Amino acid sequence: MTRSKDSIVDATTPSAGRIYDYLLGGHHNFEVDRQAAEYIRSLAPFVTKFVRLQRWCLKDVAHELTTVRGYNVIIDFASGLPTQDNLHVVVPEGTTVIYSDYDPVVVQYAREILGDTPNVHFFEADARRPEEFLNRPEVLEIIGGRRDVAIVYWGVGLFLTDDEIDHAAQYLYEWTSAEGCWAFNLQGAGLNKDNPAGVEILDTYAKMGTPAFVRSLEEYVELLKPWRVDEPGLVPLLEWHGLDSSDMSELDITMFGTAGAGYGAYLVK
Repeated sequence: MTRSKDSIVDATTPSAGRIYDYLLGGHHNFEVDRQAAEYIRSLAPFVTKFVRLQRWCLKDVAHELTTVRGYNVIIDFASGLPTQDNLHVVVPEGTTVIYSDYDPVVVQYAREILGDTPNVHFFEADARRPEEFLNRPEVLEIIGGRRDVAIVYWGVGLFLTDDEIDHAAQYLYEWTSAEGCWAFNLQGAGLNKDNPAGVEILDTYAKMGTPAFVRSLEEYVELLKPWRVDEPGLVPLLEWHGLDSSDMSELDITMFGTAGAGYGAYLVK
């Protein structure tokens, strides 16, 4: 994710990752993160459900990739803390899950949380440069040269530039085998960046060194090429988790759109 290295270990500066943890109900955050999260929530109360929707959907992703599609290796970029129903909690026994995150503090906490959980690994890595991570000797040893794996980018798209998404899409398309799959969260698609509260939230993240990049659904799809969207298509996060727009207020819909500020998709070759 695109964030200032200095802010990662500075308890006086809010971190997007720790704000995310707080909004999920986690405890690995500082007072400055909680204050920033509450400020964002005061501008857009739906942001808590928006964040939790992304994490809730991971349970569905884990089931689909393993039980339905048959993958037994999942490589998850920008994972955040492995709590609150993350992938390894849901996948069948024997599935290898390789998590990663840009924030070294998150990595440290994550390893403490996971302990000696079998077949689950956590490394420091940058979703902007997947080639660096996938070519690490430790990762190559774990996957044993396999490329028929599932890749996950969930809850990170909003913080990647167009060039960074395009680069990741091109590299992962070449790296994976014909049987590979990429679960991607088109985060923020449908978000109203002209709404005054939305502008204030985006400005808050920019001041933290984690600028957010709002784009349309069509722009996302173009950036993700040559991957193509597999069934069931581009699914709004609300529908993905069995909810609908009745769970949103008029203010929520004005800012986040009827999709719940994002879509999920399984990308294939």
